[in-house]
Amino acid sequence: MLAPSLDTVRFALMLGALTASIALGQEKPSPPSTPAVDSAAGTVDFMEGDSLVEAKDGRARIPKVGDLVYASETITTFGGAELHLKMVDGAYLSLRENTKITVAEYVANGDDNDRSILDLAKGTFRSVTGWIGKYRRAAYQVRTPTVTIGVRGTDHEPTHLPVGDPRGEPGTYDKVNEGRTFLQSQFGTVEVPANRAVFFSPERRAPPRLLASTPAFFKPARNEQRFIERSRESAQSLAAQRETRRDVVRKERGRDGDKAGAKSELRPAQKAQRPAKTESAPHKALQPQKPSAQPRIEKKATASRAPREAGKAKPPAAFGKGAARSPDRVEKKARSLERNEKKRQQ
Repeated sequence: MLAPSLDTVRFALMLGALTASIALGQEKPSPPSTPAVDSAAGTVDFMEGDSLVEAKDGRARIPKVGDLVYASETITTFGGAELHLKMVDGAYLSLRENTKITVAEYVANGDDNDRSILDLAKGTFRSVTGWIGKYRRAAYQVRTPTVTIGVRGTDHEPTHLPVGDPRGEPGTYDKVNEGRTFLQSQFGTVEVPANRAVFFSPERRAPPRLLASTPAFFKPARNEQRFIERSRESAQSLAAQRETRRDVVRKERGRDGDKAGAKSELRPAQKAQRPAKTESAPHKALQPQKPSAQPRIEKKATASRAPREAGKAKPPAAFGKGAARSPDRVEKKARSLERNEKKRQQ
């Protein structure tokens, strides 16, 4: 039985990743929102051959020139492939064939929070650092399964060979073209000057060591000259790129502040437009109201007070001088006096 060719294996890997991505998309009817432009780590500047970009949620896509790459995304190149990235801080990355790298963190706003952390799982890439490597050296890291690489304003080529890679002894290598780097491991740290290469393997249980010669697998890619020209052009204007980025961030934050202020001003206005509770009084007037208990209480008090006052009242005095007389008795007395007066006149 014939063994599958490398092209067949490569196609199967890409097809498997894309199939898994499609299946994941079918499980989630609503696609995830596209990250904001400000969260982009870089842009695909050049590519040749087959590559794949995988998001943190497992979705995969085949990149093309001009595509944005975001923090937390993983980029894989296959046999014969080459991919160049222009990063937000002006850095340039060239991923060689059979390389897998994750952009763990990438923040480039031109302030003290800028940082670049790249995780190299296998393969080789060349990095010409941008303003993070120039102004925030401690915030730039390349991590492999065995070491952490730091820089001091650098053009270097980190490489990690997994077990079984035919190119050399498994472990982490770094070749410095310009500037300096340092490899930090659990057994110690070594600084690497320009035009030197370094190697570390945890199996040796010793600090990283400078190599007497550069390993043969460090060789230029097919489009190396294009990469060098583009990266040098960018390196000459890092200060201007940084200032431009600062202006963009300030404007974005100013717009966000204006939106927040507009929302806060809109809330009181909306409250003022709501009908006041007193406006609902006419509706209440249409409803039958219960009689107040106050008149019943006063009536009851008056009724209970009348017998007590009647019991205390004195009986009327007998008819006579100073006595109270009723109208009937007064009229009767007047008629009697009138008759007596007529009798005397006769």
